[in-house]
Amino acid sequence: MPAPLLPPGALDLTGAAAGGRRALQRQTMAALNAAGYAEVITPTVEYEEVFLRAGGAPVAERLLRFVDRDGRILALRYDFTASIARVAATTFADHTGPLRLAYTGPVFRQDPDRGGPPRETLQLGAELFGVPGLEGDLELVRLTLALARAAGLGDFQLNLGHVGALAPGLAALEPELRVRVLRWIDRKDKANLTRALEAHSAAARALTALAGVIGRRAELEAAIADAPPAAHLALGHLLALDAALSAQDRSHVVYDLGEVRGLDYYTGIHFELFVAGIGRAAGAGGRYDGLVGRFGRERPAVGVSLDLDTLAAGQEGEAG
Repeated sequence: MPAPLLPPGALDLTGAAAGGRRALQRQTMAALNAAGYAEVITPTVEYEEVFLRAGGAPVAERLLRFVDRDGRILALRYDFTASIARVAATTFADHTGPLRLAYTGPVFRQDPDRGGPPRETLQLGAELFGVPGLEGDLELVRLTLALARAAGLGDFQLNLGHVGALAPGLAALEPELRVRVLRWIDRKDKANLTRALEAHSAAARALTALAGVIGRRAELEAAIADAPPAAHLALGHLLALDAALSAQDRSHVVYDLGEVRGLDYYTGIHFELFVAGIGRAAGAGGRYDGLVGRFGRERPAVGVSLDLDTLAAGQEGEAG
């Protein structure tokens, strides 16, 4: 049998599949430009340090890397956020006021277990720098919902949480137990969670109830009534964001306090975009105020990244 001509996880896109993705790029980039986000084109190849500085050890095994003629280790673009943060901290180091940047193109990741998503996916996204707190969060949530509409989606949902809701309880746990608790929260394993936390502080025990909160404003209001005081700021932030959204936007938002993937990366709100009939997230984002400072001058930041391949699958599903 001849050797395969495509490596695992690589795809050829032809005909309608190729045309659909280009149309998605045009439609969503036009929406970003209309919202005041200027496109930035970053290199396909960066020093691996850029991605490791942004994402840490978990990123290392997923980089597609090689050595250049100078002996430096390079990597194909793992994500855009690290590169855009580098640009914001260097090229725009002296920029004052809000900075709105957009991007689109392929990202490259390898799965250590040779399963999961393709090695190359097409992304589009936006980063807002210099606007802290509710104002910046509200802009990005509205922008994400507008991008879903620009992509032609009708049936979609934004699952929105805040790291501060679970942070007080997690901080009360020793590191080894914290790892197990995060795994149980991710698996929605309430039984193990309850048993492990029953002898701990009130803040730790509150994790069992808070991690199970998923729903609309009423569920948030019920949660804040019983949450430890240290979690009130985060829950109040989500309630204020909800109050500022239009009824149309609010109809697509569900608050999910039990989403813990990426918890060490985000510093405030975090969210995932889901399309009806597709079992994986079509986009994700949130606030990561500590990221730009890893490359230079610190600056508050919040952003969103969309997986155009998944959005294309969502379009096809709705059309069918």
